[in-house]
Amino acid sequence: MKTARALAAFALLTVFAGGAACSTTDAAATGADDGGADAEVTLPFFMPSASVFVDGHAYDDLTRDCRTELCRHNENTDMIAYGGAIWLVHRTAISQTLGPNSALHVYESTDHGASFQQTALIPAPVDRDIRDPCFYVVGGKLYLKALTRLPSTQERDTGVDTVAVGMFSDDGVTWSAQTPIGPHGWSFWRIKENLGTYYSAAYQDGDQSVVLYRSTDGLNWSPGPLVYGVSADTPLETELTFMPGGKLLALVRMDGTDADILGNVGPLRTKVCWSDPPYTSFACPAEFQSERLDGPLTFWWRGRLFVVARKHLQPSLRKRTSLYELRGDFDGGELTIGEWGELPSAGDTSYAGVAMIDDTHAMLSWYSGDLAEDQDWTLGMFNLTSIWLGTIDLSTLQ
Repeated sequence: MKTARALAAFALLTVFAGGAACSTTDAAATGADDGGADAEVTLPFFMPSASVFVDGHAYDDLTRDCRTELCRHNENTDMIAYGGAIWLVHRTAISQTLGPNSALHVYESTDHGASFQQTALIPAPVDRDIRDPCFYVVGGKLYLKALTRLPSTQERDTGVDTVAVGMFSDDGVTWSAQTPIGPHGWSFWRIKENLGTYYSAAYQDGDQSVVLYRSTDGLNWSPGPLVYGVSADTPLETELTFMPGGKLLALVRMDGTDADILGNVGPLRTKVCWSDPPYTSFACPAEFQSERLDGPLTFWWRGRLFVVARKHLQPSLRKRTSLYELRGDFDGGELTIGEWGELPSAGDTSYAGVAMIDDTHAMLSWYSGDLAEDQDWTLGMFNLTSIWLGTIDLSTLQ
């Protein structure tokens, strides 16, 4: 999640945001679905249900201790099916601003996503921010990756000294200490397993390049080949997807120049890169020139490849979280991208998680600002956001 560059843009635009905040117990118990005052929530045809799980409106207080309780800005979700349950994690803080007044909240559902109970609260280090959690499983244990960063307001997260950390648990309640799993200055994105080896694309502080890292135990990682290194394109969050034939697809978010970085003007691009086993080099022969996939999440269903990511409504600064599908040659050839529709979302939004709940239904988590206010992204990053949960009926996507 890129915050420092947004802070710089925020300062340049000289805009000012108000505040609000939220409560886990209240939000989870009520299942509020209003999306904010007087919001009219219209669900896409493929989503039979969606509701707010953690409501940012419930904690309109800029003085809360986000290391011990929920706060107004809730974001950066992930989900996983593990041990017969569905697990959910998200960050909470006052805003997107980097700082130690932040934490991760972990929840478990034993009824296929009908309800969730909090199992753990993981505070940030005393001198660092924590964000961008990701679940993975190693040796039957549930693992969690997160990024810790120093407070900074420099552009493109320069000077934040990112350290990716890992922790594990037998039960989702008691977690090991946060252990560094990557070198200083590299942000691991989502972790994927393939044939007993774990992989993550990591982007360099300053958004200069993306490199493939791998591990056999989930805690000790080694750098591999360069995925993409054109620093002028501002490459960052890169989603890895293993193809049925063995190739590895890397979708590289590219924020572009200073003029393009907010996504309201200029080209919207995502670089498409491929690697063959044993994944020692990458080629990037193409790009999607109509979509910049911020915070991308990919998942397979019956041989079809879907993506959930942030969408940019040019020429405004407004954003949405949308469901896309990739089609074409999954063996390293040409790919196309098409959008199925927008999830309930506005302001600062996206960073989804997914877990299948039966053969045709997937549960999605994502975050969003107030739907009725529909703020610009530059405002939304400093205002309240809520965690949403929704069900997708994949059989309707024909």
